[in-house]
Amino acid sequence: MTTRHPSNRLPARRATLALLLAAAAPAAAAPGDPDPALYPRKLTEIKAMLDVLAPDGPGPRDLQHVYLQRLRQHRYVCGVPFDDIQGDARYEVLARHAALICNRLGKLTHNPERPGGMTEEAYALGKEGAATSNLFAGLTQPVECVDGWMNDSDPSNIAVVGHRRWCLNPRMLKSAFGADGNYAAMHAHDGSRKQVPDWDIVAYPARGWMPAELFGPRHAWSVSLNPDQYAPPAKAEVKAEIRPAGEKGTPDGAPLRLDYFNVDNGGFGTGAAVIFRPEGTSFKTNQRYAVEITGLKTKDGQPAPLRYVVHFVNVRGAPDGPEARGIYTTYLQRRFETAQGLSDRVDRLESLLRLSEDRFLPQADPSVGAAVRSAMTELLKDPAVRREQEASSKYRLVSDLEARAGQSRNKLTQAALGYRDLAQAYKETRAGQRAAEDFKRLQAALQPGPGAGGG
Repeated sequence: MTTRHPSNRLPARRATLALLLAAAAPAAAAPGDPDPALYPRKLTEIKAMLDVLAPDGPGPRDLQHVYLQRLRQHRYVCGVPFDDIQGDARYEVLARHAALICNRLGKLTHNPERPGGMTEEAYALGKEGAATSNLFAGLTQPVECVDGWMNDSDPSNIAVVGHRRWCLNPRMLKSAFGADGNYAAMHAHDGSRKQVPDWDIVAYPARGWMPAELFGPRHAWSVSLNPDQYAPPAKAEVKAEIRPAGEKGTPDGAPLRLDYFNVDNGGFGTGAAVIFRPEGTSFKTNQRYAVEITGLKTKDGQPAPLRYVVHFVNVRGAPDGPEARGIYTTYLQRRFETAQGLSDRVDRLESLLRLSEDRFLPQADPSVGAAVRSAMTELLKDPAVRREQEASSKYRLVSDLEARAGQSRNKLTQAALGYRDLAQAYKETRAGQRAAEDFKRLQAALQPGPGAGGG
């Protein structure tokens, strides 16, 4: 059984919140569009943005990238800063050691004892990592772990949904993922974002359109409150109701029966949260619900009732819209600016090459593709950069050959020889140096094992 345990070692964070992308700002409703006061973003925009942020989309396939993309998807949907969430080398070390120490101990713990045979240095990193991470036991793939931390509704976690609140902390700017055996960790206690747009609540499921694929029927509902706006709520005074809603978001039916309710004022992420779950309800797509929470108060003691709509939807089945072009353009422009900011000319070219092959480029404004091609042309005027590009192109061909070889010894031998020839012809380039290492790796792998016949 998969179990997760949050940590409450850090004090509550104060923050403000808004969407970072201009395309995500509420716009005036066109005829037939839902009320933007109830639906902060258009469905076609959500579809395009989740496509851009897909963990299996363009970009590297390493654990950190996949993890951060899934985290960005959840944060985007819930309306907290998402697109500049970044990895951190030290946080990655801490997360890996947190997972390592849990695996060595065979349990989840935020305050681990030192396992036998572990060095003092590794133990110090594991102890610090465990104290500042969300932890996970079970299937330790990044997407499954992030979804598990967002679920957080098992009996040991539903009272505070602490993992979820750390995932959605508006002040978070950096994070990292680590896994070892059947254990994983997410560095969760970062609060280094200096400027956080204004916010009132963080709701999950989110206000307005809610992708059904990012929520489950037995997930608890939660609302985190901005402590700069709300007084700490008292459980005895707070009441939460979920009702079916009509087209205009007005309640249209009796309240759903809740099988769980709690108010937590602990120091997870932003601070206080109201947590509730409807009993035995299987949420389907194209269902609307009106949520009302009463008993909340402002900082100066005035009543602050909260009302919003949740509309579950199958995003993949939604139509494309004009917002998609702007989103793809913004996404690629930011990647272009990042590439142009790289001081190393070879790194810059490689980044631009990846950008030129991005599947969203044909759907963006043509000016982005033109800028990418112009920047590449300028870089390739340098003979040294051009030679690096030639070597890189040849390296990719050999690497693809190895990927297609499977277990075929003959094809792996061809790939090894390709790496050898590339390393000899382009030994002064980065690709040539990588090829030399790959040749040694395949050469060792192709050596006959003990007891194999000679020849």
